[in-house]
Amino acid sequence: MKSEGRDTRKTYVTFRVAGDSLTPDAITKSLRLVPTLQYAKGQTYFAGPRTGELLGKSGVWLLTTDKLVASYDLREHLAYLLGILIPDRQDATPLFQLHALLSKHKDWHTDLLCFWHGRIGAKKPSIPRYVSGVMKFLPATIETDFATDAPAGREQQRA
Repeated sequence: MKSEGRDTRKTYVTFRVAGDSLTPDAITKSLRLVPTLQYAKGQTYFAGPRTGELLGKSGVWLLTTDKLVASYDLREHLAYLLGILIPDRQDATPLFQLHALLSKHKDWHTDLLCFWHGRIGAKKPSIPRYVSGVMKFLPATIETDFATDAPAGREQQRA
């Protein structure tokens, strides 16, 4: 959609694996990628300039595309993530390794947050079926936060 870039103010995806027994390095090794943020339960991590250091209540491995993909098209952010899970048509090794880890560690859970914010009247994106299929295989929950600017004097419109 050519209008998506013009009508979109911000978009990104966040892929997260979390669990009390999570060893973040296991996810890093299986996906062959250094995450945006990772920490084990009980480990301190930097939560941002306003919050500072916090103690992890659970283990987390998190990748967000907001500074990795220079596009307003949600599909391009999703394609970046799928390119990590399935590097090419002949190699889905990272996807299968992550699936095996999630099957082995029942307290680990995975989710994909898709964020999109557009101008008033912009058409909200949808999640392609092939993305839903990959997330179902892992399994991972898909959450969406799609909103548009509100007309003056009204709250944002959320999907």
